[in-house]
Amino acid sequence: MPKLNELHEKYSKDGLVLIGVHSDPKAEDGTRVMKELAMKYVVAFDGELKLMKAFKCDSFPDYVVIDHKGTVRAVDLGNGEIEKAVKALLEEKKKADGG
Repeated sequence: MPKLNELHEKYSKDGLVLIGVHSDPKAEDGTRVMKELAMKYVVAFDGELKLMKAFKCDSFPDYVVIDHKGTVRAVDLGNGEIEKAVKALLEEKKKADGG
């Protein structure tokens, strides 16, 4: 989670919206962990695993990258690939916006 906090802080000003999903049915456990890890981004609770099933997530953590138009662009990235994907999509959006 520290890496995700870092990504949030580094790229949120450029348009990155980071949403974590806690899949344990015990929401209170997720709330406790969020506080312990000082998570700086939004976390949704998915105790029924609907999102995990929809995106075919099979590991923890698992990443789904969605572009500014709402299109899923990458699924099941490794920890080392997530920042590269974020940077590429932010650059793509910047170009689309005329920058």
